[in-house]
Amino acid sequence: MKLFTQLTAALSAIIALAGLASAQTASTTLDGLPNFSSADMPTARVNTLTVTLTPDAGLIHGLRGTTVGWGFSITWQSNAGDKIAFTGSRLVGDTSAFTNGYVDYIGKLSGKTNGITAAGETWERPFVENSGGLGAVPLLASAKPGSGYVGKLRLAFDVFDSRGPALGETLGSFEMLLDVAVLVDAEDPVEQTITFASIADPTYGSAPFTVSPTASSGLPVTLTSLNPEVCTVDGNTVTIVGAGTCTLLAEQDGDTQYNPAPRVTQSFTVAKGAASVSITGNLTPSFDGTPKPLSGTPTPGSLEVTLLYGGDPTPPSSPGLYAVKALINDPNYTGFATADLLIIDLTEPALSTYGDWLAAHFGPEFIGNPALVGATANPDSDAFQNSFEYAMGFDPLAPSSVDENNALPRLSVTPVDWTLSLSIPEQAGSDVTFIIETSPDLSPNSWQEISRRVGGGAWTGTATVFTGSPQNSRIPILISQPGLPISGRRFYRMRVIVQ
Repeated sequence: MKLFTQLTAALSAIIALAGLASAQTASTTLDGLPNFSSADMPTARVNTLTVTLTPDAGLIHGLRGTTVGWGFSITWQSNAGDKIAFTGSRLVGDTSAFTNGYVDYIGKLSGKTNGITAAGETWERPFVENSGGLGAVPLLASAKPGSGYVGKLRLAFDVFDSRGPALGETLGSFEMLLDVAVLVDAEDPVEQTITFASIADPTYGSAPFTVSPTASSGLPVTLTSLNPEVCTVDGNTVTIVGAGTCTLLAEQDGDTQYNPAPRVTQSFTVAKGAASVSITGNLTPSFDGTPKPLSGTPTPGSLEVTLLYGGDPTPPSSPGLYAVKALINDPNYTGFATADLLIIDLTEPALSTYGDWLAAHFGPEFIGNPALVGATANPDSDAFQNSFEYAMGFDPLAPSSVDENNALPRLSVTPVDWTLSLSIPEQAGSDVTFIIETSPDLSPNSWQEISRRVGGGAWTGTATVFTGSPQNSRIPILISQPGLPISGRRFYRMRVIVQ
């Protein structure tokens, strides 16, 4: 397609110069030339001289970097037998856009033998580079095919009278103009390729950067962004305007010497910019039945923030501990923050009684059966009496589970204290008393009470008690005795009294 375009352009130029495609003849007649007598005095007779110039072509072609010119023939007639000497030829006008200048061959040749050319003779010269013709036109290597010159070739000559074998008296200097043209021919185009190096992935907010794709022809490469919402291009400068994937297209359309290059693309990924967000608001509100929303403050401040409460965007209203996450919601930035929201229920729980517990686990038909509902009964045969299962929040009709066993007291020793861990129901019965005792040797009179909890009251005694946040409706308890010697043996037990 490119070659067709080039040939079409060249053909159009040739058609435009069709009038000069064949040899053009220039002729000039000089009337009123004086005639000298043997006494070197002009006579009253008037001479007439006609000069005719015919180049071998009016329009000449050439590839850039080559030299072209015209061959020619010149004849003239003189009624007095005058002589003529040619002094120079020159293209008229500026040819610097496509030539290195014009070399004058006519001036070098200066006519025929001794510079004399007799009337009626024909002087012919073919174009031979560096030696003959109507001058030489050296075409620039950088000339654009299809360019050229349409103008005049000026031929200068002197006329002398006819006396003697040498030139006689000068009758005058004259010139004539010939219509000529030069056309730089199109060459067969050359294939070219584009080299486009890979681009490192930037981050949104990065400064503009330059890329440098090159064509093997040396011709300039045009860049286009196929994703202007992510990056834009101005010349070779790439500006990041958003996060995502951007593809740059490199093109070189060729010229009269080169075919269009195969298109090349380079893609890169713009990472989101880093943003920060802080979670603000009351992280430990009291339960009152209303939602407890928090706020997210982003930097930069114009960004949108999404808050999730345990994965749910709806602010919670029920008591409990919620993992809060604040997320930057923006196509160009990323960031997050986390916090814990604890909604505390300060309402005193309604404490149950052993009778309430029996009604919740046994149907009316079993309430009158002491073998099932008595305080010392063990209907699930798991070694725990009903009163203990009630106090600890266990199921009286199911054998003890792993979770129930994990709730029982466990002793651990550190370099600084003895610690007993257990868990009790969050809503322990109002008629339950927990008593923690310790003994160095298990002898009957050696047991000493170190802590006690009655109903839903506080732990009292000499031991240090740590109460954790409720988990799965149970309260974790740590009971320690700091300052006791770690060496030796020590025994602990928990007594449960249901009134």
